[in-house]
Amino acid sequence: MTQPSLAAVMLRPKSLALLVVSIGVALAFAFFGQWQLSRAVDNGDILARTTETVQSLQEVAAPQETIRNEAVGQLVRADGAWVDGDFLVLAERYDEGRPGFWVAGHWRTDDGGTLAVALGWTADEQDAIGAAAGWNADGGPAATAVEGRYQQAEAPTPPDDGRELPTEMAVAAFINEWADAVPAYNGYVTLADAPAPLAAIYSPAPEREVQLNFLNLFYAAEWVLFSLAALYIWYRLIRDVWEKERDEAEAAAGDGVLAARKVD
Repeated sequence: MTQPSLAAVMLRPKSLALLVVSIGVALAFAFFGQWQLSRAVDNGDILARTTETVQSLQEVAAPQETIRNEAVGQLVRADGAWVDGDFLVLAERYDEGRPGFWVAGHWRTDDGGTLAVALGWTADEQDAIGAAAGWNADGGPAATAVEGRYQQAEAPTPPDDGRELPTEMAVAAFINEWADAVPAYNGYVTLADAPAPLAAIYSPAPEREVQLNFLNLFYAAEWVLFSLAALYIWYRLIRDVWEKERDEAEAAAGDGVLAARKVD
């Protein structure tokens, strides 16, 4: 009796028919897995954000307090006035990939807090320096309120003797230079409308966050395992047939050898 190979057993019509059924079952399981995955997103908790509705700064943050995650990117309004002489220029500020300069100022809110404000961006250093110098001389742009997007303040870096202008919007560093700057907000505002000659700083709305439904993700993973199991069961069945026929062939061969010895 000839011993069949595993590949030969797999290519038999019955084996191929069983394979088609197994693939169909696996595809059905895969479909259910994809459906559960889509449900994981659809049933996810969309983290509610009202960033595009202007709120009072006092509703969003408070001086000397850590910024809450939901406050970052929020459009805010703060009533108050500019502090004379506290406008400065920041270098190495990129706006949608373009290198340039920011002009920042010290805003005193009506509740007595210090708020750092980024007034705008320009690619020309002299325009930035001229704007800051002019506002330091005349008290700043006319305004009784500032409106823009609230951002997380940046960490200060050690002074660089070779650098004339600061590069970080670092409130912690500004309050050491500004007079009577405590208490201070730990974030800053990028103005929605920049005063001339500056352009508005690119400050897009934060991306919507979705918290996935992990129960649906677990079910999706289960369906994937079921799909793999369907194909494995087919392989295991075919291998069992092959092993059975192999054992029968070996047994038949052994019986043939014994019969030949008896004849001899």
